[in-house]
Amino acid sequence: MALGFLQTLRTTALAGFVGLCAMHAAPAPEAPKSVAAPTDTATEAAVALSHRANHLFAALSKGDPEAVRAAQLEVEGLRRTYSTLDVTPLVEAAAFWAREQGMVGRPTLGLEALQAVDRWAPDHPSLLGSRIVLMRQEGLRGWLWSFPDLLRLTRLRLEQPAHRWLWLLQHLGMLRLSATMLLWGWALTMGLRYRHVLRHIWEEPFEHKGISPALAALVGAAILTGPVLLGLDPLVAALLWLILLAPFLLPSEVRITAFIMLFQLVHPLLAVMEPLAGREPEPSIQTLQLQPRVHPVPAAALRNLPPTDQSFLKGWEQLQNQQWKDAEETFQNLVGRHPNQAEVLNNLGVARYQLGDAAGAERTFQEAQRAGSRMEVLLNQSILAFNRLDTTLGASKQDEAQAADPEAYARLIALNDARKDVRTYPTPLPDTAARVEALAEATEGRKVERLPLSEPPFLVALLLPLLGISAFLVRVRRSLRMAHPGQCIRCGEPYHTTDSPDPEVCSKCHHLFVLRDGLHTESRRKKLDEVAAHQRDTRWIHKTLIVLLPGCDLAFLGETREALMEFLPFCLAVGMVLATSRSVRYPGEILPDPASTWLALGAVLVGLLYLRSWLKLFLRRA
Repeated sequence: MALGFLQTLRTTALAGFVGLCAMHAAPAPEAPKSVAAPTDTATEAAVALSHRANHLFAALSKGDPEAVRAAQLEVEGLRRTYSTLDVTPLVEAAAFWAREQGMVGRPTLGLEALQAVDRWAPDHPSLLGSRIVLMRQEGLRGWLWSFPDLLRLTRLRLEQPAHRWLWLLQHLGMLRLSATMLLWGWALTMGLRYRHVLRHIWEEPFEHKGISPALAALVGAAILTGPVLLGLDPLVAALLWLILLAPFLLPSEVRITAFIMLFQLVHPLLAVMEPLAGREPEPSIQTLQLQPRVHPVPAAALRNLPPTDQSFLKGWEQLQNQQWKDAEETFQNLVGRHPNQAEVLNNLGVARYQLGDAAGAERTFQEAQRAGSRMEVLLNQSILAFNRLDTTLGASKQDEAQAADPEAYARLIALNDARKDVRTYPTPLPDTAARVEALAEATEGRKVERLPLSEPPFLVALLLPLLGISAFLVRVRRSLRMAHPGQCIRCGEPYHTTDSPDPEVCSKCHHLFVLRDGLHTESRRKKLDEVAAHQRDTRWIHKTLIVLLPGCDLAFLGETREALMEFLPFCLAVGMVLATSRSVRYPGEILPDPASTWLALGAVLVGLLYLRSWLKLFLRRA
């Protein structure tokens, strides 16, 4: 509903706070002799809160604990004056100011600012995220001490339906990058391992037809790079390489290749989550009442609500603007007509108490309790009991209110610091399915996100791995009819049959190095040169894979199981770094969350895996 308007308003209020903070060091201008009183109490409250934020930040900059305490008491006094004033904009402004202090090298001052406003919103995401950022700037110890706040922030994200899918999509994005890197790395490694096979696949048919080797090489390059040149996903090229090499792969390589192709299904699964992450939160009656607003909610946004609900919201606005007489009349007219009688009677009692009719308020609160016990009703009864110096009844009612709703109780009782200038508390109109639906229908242009199950990109991402693995397995099955297809580990020559007892060695190398017969001296010399060149290229490729792709060097030598156990964690670590390196700003909030801890863990894991891989070079040399 009006959530976009509310977010814009909060952003504007925060900008005003920051502007006031920037002027805290400048000399204060001379106050005018007469100032016109604002006509709107909500506007007056917003201006007053801006000045309190300015005083608080100035006191923090001076490092004066007494001034900080005085500024906090000013805010508490303001909250008591306006009863249910929400100081979320002040907390967000403090978080913004604290992050600015961290950027100029004063994270300790920023943490002090967050500590000063923690009492008003201890679990606010902007406050938790800013504290994590500032603590991390203090070094390794700060990273360790920030974990409790990180866990609290994560819990808040997962409990909030509007944020849960975005959090999951960001952190599960590492699987998408890991799957892509795993496929590309594996295809590149198999292509390098069976590089002579790739040439043999198309050069042999062309050679029989008398086509020149240069033209055959050009055709081969077009085949390998064709999917990319056609604008298709590079994943298609990787799948094509593996399908072409299928007849020559070892059984263990076939199994791992099939697993990697199935792993690509993570792409369509995450694509299903993307609309859920961008879904707008449902409109809320309580949000309209409890979030701070300078301007009233447009009447068009409430046009589908029942007339009694519209009257209730009108009375709520009158209570917030301290129009007690008008509020009493509004809620009196709703007695017996509105379905939420406990809320109506409680708010009627609040208006009567503010008008000085304590006896009438007490009778109304008793009627509200009989209509349906609410935390606010019990708290208001405790306040009246304390005013009559009936501490026993007051304490009893207060305990009942706390037991009824501990979180809401703590939020309301914080309005009354040291229990001075106590005011009673109204009850907002609760959300129901019918009210939420009415607000949603009144919201023009509201987008309804649908799952992309029938969209072409999703179908391609889903069908491509399935078609790839199907073609791969069909080609493997057909290759079983061929006589021992493989590539010689000595010379790299592809073959389809061999009389060598070693299935990885071709007949020529078997006769040359084992039987030492059957080859002319000139042919023997030529074959030895081919073997030497192949082994030299193999050593350089192996060293390059050790340096660049830990684990792929083992796959290049045919140690497939050990290769997967090393290359898969490397891909996951790189996915952690790339997927979580950018912070995310959640809908409805001013400041982005801190970078995920997975970024640091992934970076450490990448460093350890590279170090482990590079040690192979020194151990081989030793």
